[in-house]
Parts: sequence; structure tokens; C-alpha cells
Amino acid sequence: MAFSAACVALVVASVLTLCQGQGQDTTKTPGAFGSSVVDAVVERIRSRCVFSEDRLFLRRVAHVASRDGADSATYRPNFNGGIWKINETMFDATKACSNVYIRSACNNISSSFGIDWPAVTWSDLRKPLYSGLAAALSTLLTLRSQTMPGSITEQADLWVKMYGEQRETFINNADLATTVECKNKMDLLFLLDSSGSVSSSDFQLMLKFAADVIDAMPISTESVLVAGISFSSSVQIHFNFNDYSTKAQARSKMLNINKVSGGTYTYLGLNRAATTLYSSSAGARSDAKKVVVLVTDGRSSSFSATNQSAQALKDLGTTVFAVGVGGYRLNELQAAASDPICSHVLTLISFDHIQAILDGIQKSTCEANIKVTKTKVVNGTLTNTTTTTPAEAKVPGNKETIEASTSCGILDIYVSTADPKPGPAVHDDRYRATPDAPATLTVTETLPSGTTLFISVVGTRLPASAAALRNCSNYTWTLGVVPKKKITVICKENGVRRPCTNSDVVKAKLCDKKVDSDYPVDNPCTTSNLEKGLLRHPYPYDPTKFLQCDMKGNNYITLCPRGVTFNTRTRECGFTSPGGASTPQANEQDRNSTNSTSYTPVPPVSSNVGNPCTVRALAKNEFYHTHSSDEAKFIQCDEWGKAWVKACAPSTIWSQSHYTCIKKAKASTRTSGPTVTCSASDNYLPDPCDHHAYYRCVHQQATGVVCHPASLFFNPVAKVCGFVDSNAAAIPASCNASG
Repeated sequence: MAFSAACVALVVASVLTLCQGQGQDTTKTPGAFGSSVVDAVVERIRSRCVFSEDRLFLRRVAHVASRDGADSATYRPNFNGGIWKINETMFDATKACSNVYIRSACNNISSSFGIDWPAVTWSDLRKPLYSGLAAALSTLLTLRSQTMPGSITEQADLWVKMYGEQRETFINNADLATTVECKNKMDLLFLLDSSGSVSSSDFQLMLKFAADVIDAMPISTESVLVAGISFSSSVQIHFNFNDYSTKAQARSKMLNINKVSGGTYTYLGLNRAATTLYSSSAGARSDAKKVVVLVTDGRSSSFSATNQSAQALKDLGTTVFAVGVGGYRLNELQAAASDPICSHVLTLISFDHIQAILDGIQKSTCEANIKVTKTKVVNGTLTNTTTTTPAEAKVPGNKETIEASTSCGILDIYVSTADPKPGPAVHDDRYRATPDAPATLTVTETLPSGTTLFISVVGTRLPASAAALRNCSNYTWTLGVVPKKKITVICKENGVRRPCTNSDVVKAKLCDKKVDSDYPVDNPCTTSNLEKGLLRHPYPYDPTKFLQCDMKGNNYITLCPRGVTFNTRTRECGFTSPGGASTPQANEQDRNSTNSTSYTPVPPVSSNVGNPCTVRALAKNEFYHTHSSDEAKFIQCDEWGKAWVKACAPSTIWSQSHYTCIKKAKASTRTSGPTVTCSASDNYLPDPCDHHAYYRCVHQQATGVVCHPASLFFNPVAKVCGFVDSNAAAIPASCNASG
């Protein structure tokens, strides 16, 4: 059997189903932890309408309660509350799904996740998704009909009520969980309803809300630019993207927009938003994501016209958030908003409520997916750190596919049809693009045209060494719709052509999306990192691997256990139970204890002398050292900086000057002599009055010892008798005959 050299894909669609995906869902893995797992759980809960307006509370609680599961008490024995540390009493209360406050959430859990919540057990909460769902239900039960607060200080009161812990604990730590950065360019347009159905007070509420969002954004020509439009019977453009490049200017202009009452022709405003967002004359940038924040009561003059215009705007690649004010019409807000609707529809009740949704809208807009269309290619620039770009595309027609490419970097492409923010923790499929090989998404072969694909592009620059070998310096990447390559697979057996079978495809590994790469890496095992104890580093080409340093500065590509990834924050392979028997620390101890019986792990060395296996010692090839309390033993270092105690052979002692064990000279204890003071740094001291004798210090007590035979001298460097002391200093005059 032979295959043509151009074998890349298959012609026969039925065989394509053999392409095995590399899906992963660590949100359902017991004991999983880490920020990527928590982010995936929270995103799922919001996007499935279980708790869509949690105002970042669930994300904050995960960090405060367990440091995203990294706290050693998270998965302790006899406690099953998981990352959100839900105790058994809290959990039992959530199983009453007939309760009016959680009935809808329970139904959504059943329909979206296929989980019958009343049948869930407390031990199931060791799975992060289940722990997060329990936390969401418990929060809803605690809130009852109250509005979810948005500020950290208000949420601290809710934390105390639920967990019974100190308010300051939440206040001091919650902010660390929700740092928001707008890493991609964004053109943000505010579309404000100025019609007669919106009261003057609600219009001022709109302006204050928009101004506060602007104030929270990094306004600049290289980051976020804003524009403001209002509509009633007609459309008023108040400022374009290229009018203001500072937040102070844009905020001031927004607050001074005048209300022009009239009919509610929302579709006119949406149409004008489309032309403004994609017009270079209005300052719109071709390489920026497009986001519209529509603020309205949702009572337009024509629901169908509004729906059509909103859909046309979204089809251009725009993300639409619908914010309801006053007596809003929910179904119209939902029709205008982007998918998933639950995380793109917000409600604004009062001025006090602005803060409640401010953090959420800031995070949601900054992390909005960039839309890939037939006419819009997504571009990015790779930096010295790993960057993640969220994107979204529709499966194209039969003659096209989606491809990612890079010229001087590595791209990991995570794809999902259900999770808006796929990543290492949760994805349906994973691809790898290198300078040698673009990544072609084979899921476009098996999914119906028009299916939404959520895509995360995780980009890493080639290290300097690899870039130099390739002579590349253009650190860019692209993601776009491209024509399918016309490739034919030919099968021959004994020189005779025949139809290809499924078995042929499997054996030929035509669907293999292998992600390993043999590009060189820049060695992170520098002296500085070694001295800081930083011995593990991310492997830039594969999150399931890491670089392990030895103390000589060598690095080793090391594979994490199956199903887990390297956590760059904890510098451990991700999702084993922290503090338990399966932790990397515990495994290290287990490995030590099974070593050869002639070695004993240190500590060891001594209470007053630290581990001699330092970075600088190993750099000088100093692998053997004197044992501080036993002359018949010595310390041997390994390349990982660990110290091992080894015994000399019987009747021999360690000689540091000889770098080996030597035969021990006989000696006898003396009962008289000069007074000496023991030193914490030296347990063997020469007799100042007799070069044939020395003092041995044990617990700061000195015992005199005479070399035997008497012709031997004590060598203060080797710490042994038996050498000619040609450089011995003269005996002080103060020494008397008895000394």
C-alpha cells in the first residue's frame, strides 16, 4: 500500500470521522485546580444561564476560599466541598430544586449539563464544575430576591453570610482574582436610546454608566477607542473613534450628550452603528475587535426590524451587549444580544447599580471574541510572553476551511462548539500551528456549515535560538477562512490501485494532529533562577510538558501525567490533589525514600551547617563535602542540588583535601592541655601548643586528642593526623611544658 506524498486530508467524508479529537474537560476531573479550571467553570455557569449575573462573585470566592484549589486544605480527607469549599449543610440546601429561588437554575443545570442536581452527592463536589454549580445555587438561595451586588465590599457581606468567615478576608483577597486587561485592540461603540419611552432620569443613568465604562478602559490609539451614538426618530452621532484618544475627553463628551426625544427606531441606530464601526473615516480600525453596547428599554417601534438589523450587525463580526433600563422588554434585548445571550444581556436599575455591573461589562467587553468571517482575517503579534486571543467563527461551506498560521512562533488552537472560552482545561479539539505547518481545522469537515466555533489562539514566540536558526523576525500570526486544498489519497496494494478503507487511514495516521515540536528552547536554568529555587519552567510548545532544571544549569523536557497541564503559577503539573499523597512534593519524598540503602536523604547535614550543594558549589563541580558531625561520613551532592549522607568504609575517615576517604590514624584522648574555644563553623581545632594533637568539638565541648604514632602531625586543612607539617607555625612562648 502506498499513499501520495500530498496526503494531508481525505476525499471520502465518511473516513473523516476517524480523525480523533484531543478533547479535554478538567472541570469534571476530581481534584483539578488552577485558574484556567476556575475560569472555565465560571464561564460555563454564566453562559448556560445558571447564574449569568454573578458580578464576578463566583470567581472571587474561588480565589478567596481556596486560591483556586491550590490551598492544601481544598481536597483534604473527609471534606468534599471542592474549590468553592461548600460544606455539607450548604450543599444539602441546594438539592431542594423546588425552591422558587433556584428552580430555574436547577432546570438549566439539567438541560445544559445533563445533571440531575437532586441526585448529586456531596463527594461529586470534588469535581470543579459541581463545586461551582453548588456555589452558584447556594448564592442564589442566600440572595433570595435581592439583586446581586457588584462591589467587593458589598459582596464581602454576602461572603460572611454564606461562609461565616471574616469580612476582611474577602475584602483583602477578592481583587486579586479578577484583574482585567484589554490586550487586544477594540472599537467600542455606545448606542443609546434617546426616545420618548426613556425617562430623563434613565437617560442620565445611561450616560453615567457609559462614562464609567469609558473610565475603566485603557483608552488609546493602541488599545480601546470609543464612539457615541444616540437614536430616537433619527440618529445622532456625538463622536467618532478618531475624535478622542484619552478617557478624560471621551468621558466628558459622553456626560454632555443631550436627550433628543422621539420614536424608538432602534433599527436605525443599529444600522448606523454598522457603518460607523466599519468606516475608516470614522476612525474604525481594521485590526480591532468590534463591540456595541446597546442601552435601551427595548421598546422599539418594530421588533422585527430591530431583530433583522441586530443580526446583520452581528453577521459583520460585531459583539453586541444589550443593557436594559427602566421597564425594559427582555425578549427584545435577548434578540439584539450576541450568543451566549445570558452573558450578553445586562440590566441597569439605578445609579447605585452601575458599580454592580461595571466590572462585569469591563471584563466581558475586553474578553469579547474577535469574529472571523470570509472577509475578515484575524491578525496578531506574538510577544515575549504567551498571549491568548479569543475568537469565533462559523463553519464555512464545502469549498472552504479555517486555517491558522504563523511565521516565527507556535500557535496552540483550542476549539469548542459549546464553551465560549476554550483553553487547556476545556476544549473539544486542539491543533498546533508552526512556521513549517499551518493548522487546518478538520472539525470544519465534520460539522454542518454555519455551526459556531469558539476558538482560543494561544501564541508563543519562537525562542531566540530557534528564531536565529530560521532567520525569522516577523512574530505575527493569522486566523482566517481559506479555500480547501484539493488533495487526493491514493491506496495501492502490490502495485494495484484500490479504494482506501478506514483501516488504511488509521494506519497512515492521516488525522494525527501531533503537537510535539523539536524546536530548540532558550535555557531558563540560569544561575539567577537556580539560586532563587526556580527549577521548573513552562515548555513553550506544549502545556502538557515543562522544563526541569538540574543544579548544573541543564534543562530536561519533562512530561506531565496524562490528562493534566503545567500550571505556570504553581510551577507544578496541574491538577493532582494539593497536599495529598499524589502531590509533586510527596512524590519527590517517595522517590528519595526508595534510593539505595547506602544513601540517606539530608537533613541531615547539621543544625548549624546548611545544605552545601549550592548552585555555586555545583558550578565548580564541588559534589563532595565534609560531614559536620561525623568524620567517618561525607556529603555527596546530586545534580538536582540534593545532599546525601554516605559512610566511609570501616577504619577510614573523610579527607576533604584528598576528596576521598583515607585510612584513619590512631589517636588517644588527652586529659590536659591549653584551653580552646569551640567554633560553630569548625568541629576540629589544632592544639596551639602541640602540633601532634588536636581538639574535637561536640556540642561546643572540646576534647583533646593525641595523634598516634606521636611522629604524625595534625593537618588543620584535612582535619586528620598522618601528614608531615612542614608549614607548622612556631609554638607560642606562652605554652608551658605541661601543655
